[in-house]
Amino acid sequence: MTRDLLLFGARTGTGLELARLARAAGWRVTAMIRPGSASPELTALGCTVVEGDALDRSQVSRAFAACALPPVVASTLGGGMPGRAVDYEGNVNVIDAAKAFGASRMILVTSLGCGDSRVHASERLLAAIGDVLQAKTRAEDHLRAAAIPHVIIRPGGLVSDPPTGQGALYADTCVHGRITRPDLAGAVLPCLTDARVLGRTLSAIDRTRLAAPDGTVEFRLTAAA
Repeated sequence: MTRDLLLFGARTGTGLELARLARAAGWRVTAMIRPGSASPELTALGCTVVEGDALDRSQVSRAFAACALPPVVASTLGGGMPGRAVDYEGNVNVIDAAKAFGASRMILVTSLGCGDSRVHASERLLAAIGDVLQAKTRAEDHLRAAAIPHVIIRPGGLVSDPPTGQGALYADTCVHGRITRPDLAGAVLPCLTDARVLGRTLSAIDRTRLAAPDGTVEFRLTAAA
């Protein structure tokens, strides 16, 4: 059975890596990118590309309308313009559209340091991106309140190194460490289908770079087929 994945934030980074993995696994992928953005990688992968601004509700809705079936939705949105945070406003628009269009589930990628993991964040991190983390936290809260099937993934520090194949998920909010963008995408992939993640908030860290309390156990999933 063909399944539809709708990606927001897929032009580069984790979103692009997730598009690559999903296409290899047989998903039909639609990706919304900013108007005027080049997307040769997405096109080469066979993705349907829709131009749109995540801060515009009507344009977000147009991306959903481009899907043949109610999709699984994944958002790695972040950044924005002065006074407007895509981390919150853009994700809220995606969440609301996901509910309106009957999305089968939504995966929201935020960051360690959000929500109940904030108490474990360093002062340096909070000084640098505390406002961003707060915006992402508000988006997490909005998704939970929307009452649609979902999972929230909070990666550690993102790096652009080649993948190690050691990306892992943890239910513990106390974990710290880094993870490559391709490995984060690999950790997200099984979350597209596995029922065990629904309603959960999981941390994503490279298991070889993990700093965690003794006894911390991975949240193991099988890859999405």
